[in-house]
Amino acid sequence: MEFPTRRRFLAAATAASFALPPLLFGAATKKAAPPKPAPPAVPGIAPFAIEDDTLVVPAGLYRIGGGREVRVTAAARLAIAPVDIVTVRDEELQLSPEKPGGFFTGTKLAGTRAANIGAFRSLIEESVALRTPAGRPLRPGEDYLVSAPFALLGLGSRPGVTAADKVLATYAHYRQRIDLVAVDAHGAPFLVPGVPHVATPAIPSAPAGATPIATVYRPFGARTLEAVHVFPIVATARDATTTTTRGRVPRTLAKLERGEPVTVACWGDSITVGADVEPSEAWANRLRTELSARFPRARLTHRNHSIGGTKTAQWLHNGNFPGLPKQNPEKCRFDLVLAEKPDLVVMEFLNDITFGEDVLETTYARIHEAFAARGIEWILVTPSQKVPSDFNLAEMKDGQPRLLDAFLRRFADRHGYALADTAARWKHLYREGIPYFALFANAYNHPNAFGHGLFIEEILRCLEG
Repeated sequence: MEFPTRRRFLAAATAASFALPPLLFGAATKKAAPPKPAPPAVPGIAPFAIEDDTLVVPAGLYRIGGGREVRVTAAARLAIAPVDIVTVRDEELQLSPEKPGGFFTGTKLAGTRAANIGAFRSLIEESVALRTPAGRPLRPGEDYLVSAPFALLGLGSRPGVTAADKVLATYAHYRQRIDLVAVDAHGAPFLVPGVPHVATPAIPSAPAGATPIATVYRPFGARTLEAVHVFPIVATARDATTTTTRGRVPRTLAKLERGEPVTVACWGDSITVGADVEPSEAWANRLRTELSARFPRARLTHRNHSIGGTKTAQWLHNGNFPGLPKQNPEKCRFDLVLAEKPDLVVMEFLNDITFGEDVLETTYARIHEAFAARGIEWILVTPSQKVPSDFNLAEMKDGQPRLLDAFLRRFADRHGYALADTAARWKHLYREGIPYFALFANAYNHPNAFGHGLFIEEILRCLEG
């Protein structure tokens, strides 16, 4: 399996067979060593096992979802290579006068770039070395500072160079990779190595006649093989269960079907903006395209009121909510959404995950009051995932809902609003053999085209009768 809309990599797998010549008459024979016993299966990835940096694939029947199964006829040991490391030498740059930190403050390193930021955790900090074009080494701390999380550099506390001077940087960084474990037509397991990439590495295709049974993720820093890196394929996308609702936007649906004027407003943060994907791939734009195709008679007006980095509470306070960065009060305003007089609002705010229950209740209650008074129908979208700040790989296999997801499900049910449960689809991906850390165009929180496709699938289900 592989991510749709991404470039596809096909690693051809070949199997060589040969026969030993018969032993010469009278030649000494040596008793064959007994086969090496398989290590015990690892909880969470059974029946697979790990032996050093080798994935052990036992013989047996593998159920891969969708009612399908494949038999492995003979056990195999597949050597898994560590994460790819690239060394960049003498990259010319100028050091930012500002102390590096956060997503954007500082000088970015070209090798680590993923969209508009440095790929989170991709830089090997101890590898960074700077020098002048004349060859003088620069001193870390004094001449330059490194902010490793997003690979940013800046001038140090006592710099011997200025922000106008060109310097040469040498450093190493990781490139993530996904390998595919497949079974050929004879039941023999084999490995299809993936192609390394800083962001969104593709799952390689299985050769014709072969069946994928697992993927092995090589995230930034993965120099050994651990159970958290192995993703057995035990389900398909069709096996996913969500709480997405149908039939809760009847007035909008009726107008679309009758060809009456209808206004649909998308409202959200950078994901709704469509950051780091092509405009045609962003879910908000795809919604307009899909509605026009499904309802050719519809007189559709489509609006997108979204600002990157914002949360719902900021919109309700004209961009100025205590404890949060100030937003432009001319643009970050809830009344701009209401002024469109929308029939339907489709809302996604991943950034609301930082709010507690009290702020969520207060904020969403105000939105509900405004929408109810105007007869506006509402699709609440549970958002996609993100790479956690501690880079905890286990979160990809955690099926428990976040506080925000659970709140949105309850709130939608309580008030009869539609729910597009995108979060549940993301939580199911590990069962399909997809490590979602590999789905971010900026290697952090902006979904690629495949990720936006998960949004549109659930939103469109809300518009089914």
